Amino acid sequence: MTVFVKAAVLVATSALLLGCDRSEYESTPVVLKNDFGTVTCQLYTIERVMWDHALSFPDTLTQAQADALCIAEGERRQAEYKAALKRKKS
Repeated sequence: MTVFVKAAVLVATSALLLGCDRSEYESTPVVLKNDFGTVTCQLYTIERVMWDHALSFPDTLTQAQADALCIAEGERRQAEYKAALKRKKS
């Protein structure tokens, strides 16, 4: 029974992910300049920071490091957006 439940959850999750077209949420690619070089990021909407990732990056960085820079930029923009909303409500 447990194997059946796990399989059903896996199939349902896979179906949801396949149906998700991230291109609808993409921003224009963002270029970040830092000490390691230039990283080009694909950012998504304010609510989807966890999808942010590097499109290109210098050889001095790994994919994970470049993705972390992009996620940090998405989080920075998210915080800026939320702060602006708070100021607007005040």
